[in-house]
Amino acid sequence: MVDKQAILLVTFGTNVAEAAASFSKLERKVKETFPGIEVRWAYTAKTIRAALAQQGKPVDSPITALAKLQDEGYTRVAVQSVHVLPGQEFYDLVNIVDNMARFQGSTGKYFQSRIGKFGFHRLTLGAPLLYKPADYRAVTEAIKYLRPAAPDHALVLVGHGSNHHTFSAYGCLNDMLRQSCDNVFLGTVEGYPSLAEVKADLAKKPFRQVTLLPFMNIAGDHAINDLAGAEEDSWKNQLARSYRVSVCLTGLLDYLPIIEIYISHLQEAFNKLTDPAK
Repeated sequence: MVDKQAILLVTFGTNVAEAAASFSKLERKVKETFPGIEVRWAYTAKTIRAALAQQGKPVDSPITALAKLQDEGYTRVAVQSVHVLPGQEFYDLVNIVDNMARFQGSTGKYFQSRIGKFGFHRLTLGAPLLYKPADYRAVTEAIKYLRPAAPDHALVLVGHGSNHHTFSAYGCLNDMLRQSCDNVFLGTVEGYPSLAEVKADLAKKPFRQVTLLPFMNIAGDHAINDLAGAEEDSWKNQLARSYRVSVCLTGLLDYLPIIEIYISHLQEAFNKLTDPAK
């Protein structure tokens, strides 16, 4: 029997059509890098899956997507986390992959039961964007090329934020960015560094102009509303009291250097499908 291989890309999801186009850019690069390999998507957000289903655009959960792949005879599957940092959603995905991988058996073969064979020969998981120190360095290098040339113009990246203990990833990256660029700062909508910390950093230098850029894979609801919204408490309107502010509604997946980091993580996971020693 010939092994059938597949790749499952897993992300939070979005029901904003324009933002979802960024996912297509990653998918095209995945298919280019792994020609002939089946590529599927799964969304972790139940509310988004429900909304899309009502629109006639259903997207599977990770468990459902993996079950379908197994049912269709795929025996080796690389799951790639399309999350920015290893927060709760990533570790939920780790649990799903670990539990389904148990059906491999000690020999890595199908598990035999009265209802037939089930499970994968090999199931692996690729890391999110920020995982190892090298990832932080790679992201910092990618962001450096987006910084404004004018010394009085600052670039402010805005992430979602997290209550998970890995929220410190934002602070770490912010520090690395400040070490490399004197006009690039990182804040989060929910958590640390907050807008207050960003304002304090900006006030230390004579900046006159600020560009806001979502530090999110896609420019979805958070970017549209929290960054660029018309409400008084949006980042754009709060910063506009002191600076000329512009907003670039472009997600991280619109930048090839960021996509290539995800591809490198997927390559590691894919290589393990056929080499158990890795």
